[in-house]
Amino acid sequence: MNDIKNKIRGYNRREPIRDKKFAFSNDLISRAVYSGNNGRPDKRFDLKTEGLSLWIRANGIKTFYAFRKREMFNKNKLKIEKNTVYKKIFRYEETIHRNLAAAKDALPGILKELSAPELENKQDHSFGSMAKDFLKNGLNNYRLADRGEKFEYKEATKRKYRKLINSYILLKGHKDIVERLSSPLVFKEKFYTKPFKDLQMKDISVREIEVLQHRLSSTKTLSNDVLRIVSVIYSWANANDKYKGSNPVRSVVKFASNKIRVKLSDYEVKQLIDHCSSKAFDFDPRFLSLVHLDLLNGKRGSELFGIRWNAPTNDKELKECSGWLEDDWRKPGSYIYLHDTKNRKPEKVFIDQESRKVLLRLERSRFTEANKAFVKSPFLFPQRKDISKHITGSSLAKKINDLNEKFGWRYEYDGKVRNKFTLKIARKTFGSKIAEKQGIEIASRKLNHSDIQVTKNHYIVPEDKALEIENVYEENNIEVFENIKKLK
Repeated sequence: MNDIKNKIRGYNRREPIRDKKFAFSNDLISRAVYSGNNGRPDKRFDLKTEGLSLWIRANGIKTFYAFRKREMFNKNKLKIEKNTVYKKIFRYEETIHRNLAAAKDALPGILKELSAPELENKQDHSFGSMAKDFLKNGLNNYRLADRGEKFEYKEATKRKYRKLINSYILLKGHKDIVERLSSPLVFKEKFYTKPFKDLQMKDISVREIEVLQHRLSSTKTLSNDVLRIVSVIYSWANANDKYKGSNPVRSVVKFASNKIRVKLSDYEVKQLIDHCSSKAFDFDPRFLSLVHLDLLNGKRGSELFGIRWNAPTNDKELKECSGWLEDDWRKPGSYIYLHDTKNRKPEKVFIDQESRKVLLRLERSRFTEANKAFVKSPFLFPQRKDISKHITGSSLAKKINDLNEKFGWRYEYDGKVRNKFTLKIARKTFGSKIAEKQGIEIASRKLNHSDIQVTKNHYIVPEDKALEIENVYEENNIEVFENIKKLK
């Protein structure tokens, strides 16, 4: 108590002031120095005036702040607690408008604001802060687009969304990405300098979305993906009462999608299957079995990667796999069970005779000297370094490049070196062959599409026999010639 009284009376020496609490005066404030707080501001409190504090930053700048205790809900502890809230008054200066007396005059009004119930302005968020909120809370919740049922986001979708948001919205990616998305830009005769993440959601119009799209226009597929995640964040914020404005992305026309309608020829498929069945299998049984099964069944890579030899026995194992071989898989008429496909419905995949041969050969390979390390793995396609986990798409990139190199299937297109064979193209090849033999509807069902239009637009590469017409001017083509005369 005596120490406090002494400090209120004043200091006797012209020494730097480092105390956390002292009786403010213009003289003592000018002598207060930063005491070091890992770069964070020092907070000093006035013993004479309730609710008045002074923040001192590492660079020496001093700022008056009002503070008050307020009851707030702690989301982590799930209870109401008293927390200190601060509001800036102004920066301290040795002038009559910015000195201690001016701060004390402004203090009552600011304390009144802090005492009032907090009415959150749901329009007053930067897009970057909302994106962070979505990463923390939205991705761990249910998808928005589902109707009638609730589904959580698949892990692959979470990874993709995190990468897009962190790299292209929050600008935590490579410096080239940061430069691309934050450098000053003139668009439609207007000057833009702010990164998209720093814009207030209430201020984002169609024009700001178009600016973002323009910045990414050299990579059109990526641009569409980024705009899609921006739209998802807007929809999520609306659905969760965090923002009540419109979604400007809906008014922006996306770039036309590049529908890659490519498939392997029958001869190329034979080449690849012969290779997978050859002696080469013994040197890389898991990769070549994966390629072979994809050609025979047309499943998505992500669905094949996580298949188990046996059904999971608990929720953890279920979550970590994509499906499993049913108990009688070695017998004709058996199935692979995929429990969570892209359209969020389970699927039973018929094991045809050739697929069964591949699976049996893969099973035997585990008991060879070279592959005995994989016997204990629950997965058909385990990681080499950790057999308790299954492979991912990135695990196969080099192997697929090498396979295309072997057959001379690497080519340059649009400035990039591409592979003729990928797991996606194997799926398109399978779908096209099924459509040719069994029709588009069966192909759509075999590919497990929820919409036959997706199959038509993206997966079927037809051999259009109707256009293979012999020379209509040949004399021996009498029927065609007569039909042409009738048309005249």
